Amino acid sequence: MPEHDDIDEVRTEEERRGKRPIDLAEKKRKALLRRKFGEAIQSGNEDQFRQMLINDLGQLPGSPEYEASWRAWKAYHGEG
Repeated sequence: MPEHDDIDEVRTEEERRGKRPIDLAEKKRKALLRRKFGEAIQSGNEDQFRQMLINDLGQLPGSPEYEASWRAWKAYHGEG
């Protein structure tokens, strides 16, 4: 981790001192997933999107979450 990231992390923790704690690892994980979701949906590659849904988000084909993600894909690509 670059030094400036360490400084930013400590600064964030200090700013939050006395407030409700946040899980920085979870926050980073969610940001990564958001970025991967955006990249996959914009790529136009259905297979990449499908793999991201299953492997990264844990959405199983046929589940309500999986179907909602495909509706988002289709709406973004003008197929719905």
